[in-house]
Amino acid sequence: MKNNKEMLKALEGILSIESVSVKGDAASPYGEGATKALGYMLELCQALGFRVKNCQNRIGYAEIGEGDTLVGILAHLDVVPAGSGWDFPPYACTRQEGKLYGRGISDDKGPAIACVYAMKDLLDSGLPLTKRIRIIFGLAEETGNWSDMEFYKATEELPHFGFTPDASFPAIHGEKGIAHFTLSLPAEGSGLVSIRGGAAFNMVADSCTAVLKDRHGHNITLEATGRSAHASTPHQGENAISKVMAQIAQSKKLAPCPAADFYNAVIGFDLHGQRAGCALEDAQSGKLTLNVGKTEMREGQVVFSLDIRYPVTKTPAEVQAGLAQAVTGYGATVALCSHQEPVYMDAQGPWITTLMEAYREVSGDTQARPEVMGGGTYARAMANIVAFGPIFPGREHTEHQKNEYMLEEDFLALRNIYRKALEKALSL
Repeated sequence: MKNNKEMLKALEGILSIESVSVKGDAASPYGEGATKALGYMLELCQALGFRVKNCQNRIGYAEIGEGDTLVGILAHLDVVPAGSGWDFPPYACTRQEGKLYGRGISDDKGPAIACVYAMKDLLDSGLPLTKRIRIIFGLAEETGNWSDMEFYKATEELPHFGFTPDASFPAIHGEKGIAHFTLSLPAEGSGLVSIRGGAAFNMVADSCTAVLKDRHGHNITLEATGRSAHASTPHQGENAISKVMAQIAQSKKLAPCPAADFYNAVIGFDLHGQRAGCALEDAQSGKLTLNVGKTEMREGQVVFSLDIRYPVTKTPAEVQAGLAQAVTGYGATVALCSHQEPVYMDAQGPWITTLMEAYREVSGDTQARPEVMGGGTYARAMANIVAFGPIFPGREHTEHQKNEYMLEEDFLALRNIYRKALEKALSL
């Protein structure tokens, strides 16, 4: 495909921007980094011949084509914090041994760039663009509250159908529900002097430090290093919080630690809520997953922050009821902090069928079938949006991890798949 050199240069530019979404001000609602990333993408799209709009630095979009029907591509330019342990600069694009490294290369800056150049290819193709294709750039996807998309929905035209390039191939026709809970117990009497671990609900904690008393009343510090991963795939990581809690249980030098006793009895290293009383599953989407993303002391409480992805036929009330039963007797409280409904679309419907055709034609993978996943994408933000790419079957998922990367050949292939999908969308 032409202009891959130009596309890779554009990728380098967007990856160089540290766009972790934070609480900002009126000029930069999600922080200066997010605003800079949005400005970069809109300037790029305008230079490529798209119509662009910046919506008060809360969200923005670029569009090609004509007609009443609007096809949407929902991408996000914010990223999770880099975390520790990188072998390459996280906010740069490093090419090594056929791989492209950088925070956001797969989630979701790389796919956004590939979609922009797929749109450019379609614009230059000479085909009659009888529908409008709009790529919408969100800035708060990783925060979990999606106030960027809420602002868009309140002020702008909604797509009739579309996709978000923020999951995996071949096509995702369902996403499990997402519920964020906190389990809290009083710091006084917990046996902990202090504790801090993890960076976000939706990341497997890669570090944890706890200070406790030994049997003689002296402070002892325990630390653990884990491996970060996305909360939807906790089996791909190693949770440092669980490691520290296991260390506490195994030590014979420490004074009693009821907080660790609670954690090990209710969570431990379980990934499916077995001890927590919420090991739900269904035929459509499989087992619930549970990740402890953060722990800290605040307002006199030891707080454990849980990210739970529950099956599409279940409810957060069922999850909470199980958790409440499991913590009975420990003096702990359960609170639901946020919730996103599951997404489920007919796998045989016209849009999923169209996306599957595009993927199969370009990749040659004729055996692929649409899937249901635990990840949470902007597909939940609007009707008739599904997740489509960018990770190919069998590839390592490194989003939210150190040394996030994508094979260069896979990144280049995205452009072709998305171009084919958009071309087919014109005929629907």
